[in-house]
Amino acid sequence: MSLHVDMKYINLVSSSLEKFKWKKNNLANCRCPLCGDSESNRTKARGYFFAGKDSYFYKCHNCGAAHNVYKFLEIVSPSLFKEYCLETWINKKEDYPQVEFVLDVPEPKIYSYVTIDELPHGHKVLDFLKTRRIPEKRWTDFYYAEHFSDLAKEINSKYNLIDDERVVIPVFDEHNQLIGVQGRSFGNVKPRYITIKKDDNIRMTYGLNNINRSKEIFVVEGPIDSMFLDNGIACMGSGNFLEIRERLQNDNLIFVLDNEPRNRNTVDILKQLIDNNEKVVIWPSFIRQKDINDMVLSDIDAKNIIQENTYSGVAAMLAFNSWRKC
Repeated sequence: MSLHVDMKYINLVSSSLEKFKWKKNNLANCRCPLCGDSESNRTKARGYFFAGKDSYFYKCHNCGAAHNVYKFLEIVSPSLFKEYCLETWINKKEDYPQVEFVLDVPEPKIYSYVTIDELPHGHKVLDFLKTRRIPEKRWTDFYYAEHFSDLAKEINSKYNLIDDERVVIPVFDEHNQLIGVQGRSFGNVKPRYITIKKDDNIRMTYGLNNINRSKEIFVVEGPIDSMFLDNGIACMGSGNFLEIRERLQNDNLIFVLDNEPRNRNTVDILKQLIDNNEKVVIWPSFIRQKDINDMVLSDIDAKNIIQENTYSGVAAMLAFNSWRKC
């Protein structure tokens, strides 16, 4: 069957499925309409649609139901089932293989984390997002791992971490494939951030799966800072700023480093970017906050500051020389 047609009918039936949403281009999640998922916890959503080679399939991790889209629609929405049959030139049930579960279709790996939708009201992750003033439209980009060490080992078996709970920021490549996660601790637990890669040889960049490459792209260091900017990505480590251009050679990049004029590493990277004739943000002297999130917490309009303090060429070097003396 056609992936396109299956996706069309998944979207059509989605209005009747509780908590339905596309997690990635080829993976959707909802509360299972077959078993009801959980009566005691209405936030649980353990039904998944995932793509095989030519078709989508449905699997519930609560009741174990496993169907192709044809059978799922027949059970859940007879009216859509008829339309689906007509569109796919199926006039009789016996003409279509009623596959309950196709063993050779790779099922998406479900890792040891919990989505925001599954967390109870007042959970510490929700408090963290509110405290940091993360835009609410970005909350679904965060997960929670009660045992981060388990999640780390599932992603890359070489990791053997001391167990703790963390806010999880998943990182996807431009094809929406999970390539790693970043875990942030609660309170003063060190290290505050731990980055886990599926492949040690890749350099992870956060946000490549969500950007519009026809528009200007803001390059910051950390994923959280990128969430306050339209079309922002994060290089996930200051050492990766210089590497980004190799991956996005023809894109309109604006580099937004942290406001650290006393940090030799930051100063050196910023100067090299200027020497490479890149567009960079030079923070004005009245800004004392270190990064964009700190500015937001201080009620500073970081977007406006960035817009008014983006430089390149000689103007960038003049502003840079003034900034480094702050």
